[in-house]
Amino acid sequence: MKELLLYGLPKNETRDYMEDLLLSNVYSMDKVNQVIELAKKEGFHSFRIATYNCEAPDFTKCLNI
Repeated sequence: MKELLLYGLPKNETRDYMEDLLLSNVYSMDKVNQVIELAKKEGFHSFRIATYNCEAPDFTKCLNI
C-alpha cells in the first residue's frame, strides 16, 4: 500500500520549491480531498500529491561510477 503525501503553496507564494507538506501518513484519497478543501480556505494553492511506497531509498541508482 502506498502512502499519500500532499504538498501545497501558501498564499501569495509562487516559487515551487517553497511548498509545504500539508498531509502525510494517509492512504485514502478521501482524507486528501478533505485537507485540500480546508487548505484552500486558508489560502493554499497549487497542490501536489506524491506517493511513497514505504521502502528505504536506493541512492546507488543515482551514482555514476
